[in-house]
Amino acid sequence: MTPHTTAVDARVPAGLNLPASWYVAFPSGQLAKRPRALKLFGEPLVAWRDGAGRPVLMPRHCPHMGASLADGKIVEGGLQCPFHHWRFDRSGACVAVPGTARIPSKARLRPYPTVERHGYVWAWYGSEEPMFPLPEMPSLDEDQPGHRRFRLADSTGATVRRILENTYDPDHLVALHGLEVAGPCRLRMLTDQQQTQDHGPPIDAEAWLGAELTWPGYTGKLGAVTRLLGTNAEEFVLRVDGWPAGQRISYWADGVPQYRLLLATTPIAPNRTIQHITAAVLTTGRRWRDLRHYLANRLEITFASHQDLPVFNTMEPGDRHGIYLERDRGVLRFRKHYQQWVDRVADHA
Repeated sequence: MTPHTTAVDARVPAGLNLPASWYVAFPSGQLAKRPRALKLFGEPLVAWRDGAGRPVLMPRHCPHMGASLADGKIVEGGLQCPFHHWRFDRSGACVAVPGTARIPSKARLRPYPTVERHGYVWAWYGSEEPMFPLPEMPSLDEDQPGHRRFRLADSTGATVRRILENTYDPDHLVALHGLEVAGPCRLRMLTDQQQTQDHGPPIDAEAWLGAELTWPGYTGKLGAVTRLLGTNAEEFVLRVDGWPAGQRISYWADGVPQYRLLLATTPIAPNRTIQHITAAVLTTGRRWRDLRHYLANRLEITFASHQDLPVFNTMEPGDRHGIYLERDRGVLRFRKHYQQWVDRVADHA
């Protein structure tokens, strides 16, 4: 099979190869009353909350003389520079310069569109205005009953694409994660968002891509352990629907939902990406059974994600090594979808 390749405009930051999309900027709890310096999309940025507590994300350095706004403070709902006390509002406009009523028209910074949801501050990358709404996953909200939740965050030496395409690769489940199963793992691409309606409201149709992975019950040592834990089944199904920089995933055993999972990414710099996982394990109200079920799924998710990391961190990021089989069609389909949204960044640069 031939991989999809497309030239990207040189104005796109070198080495990032990021699609226009929503990304996790940072967990909400990391931003309190003081500004916070961070690096995202290969750029030095500053995050802060305005007078209403809404997050703002914009270039870190003051356009006056380049002081770091992360060392400033919040004054009257705006971000004040520590050097000459120029103050900026959430739109990035300078609204106050001490000693003058005439503010230079170019004294402004371009903020990234942000949304705060599911315990994260999300940032839109690739155009001045988002091309589609941030997808929702209601089961991750604390006010939704019937779930027990946990989070993981792992720093990787990988690209966003490498992390996300992994979900569309059924062969690595057996080869890397050592699944001992009674038959082959199968993948089919989804064509109807109704097949993943339990994940949440439909994702924008242009941004959406979905797939289903199926494999039979575990055998060998893994089968013995899962039978002991009561987590084995005749058939397992993993369904994914996502947007170019994130995924909503559900895991089923013999038709019974086990957990729902959000996989999201924070691109810091070329080949430096944080992988975020938030999982909501379903509960039944039976305390000890739910605890065992939660612990077994948490162990499985954590172990599998940490098995991927050494491979991610040492892989070559490009496509120079690419001999593909028919079973790689899911990965190649994702790459084509991903690259189409990378090209949209060039169109809006």
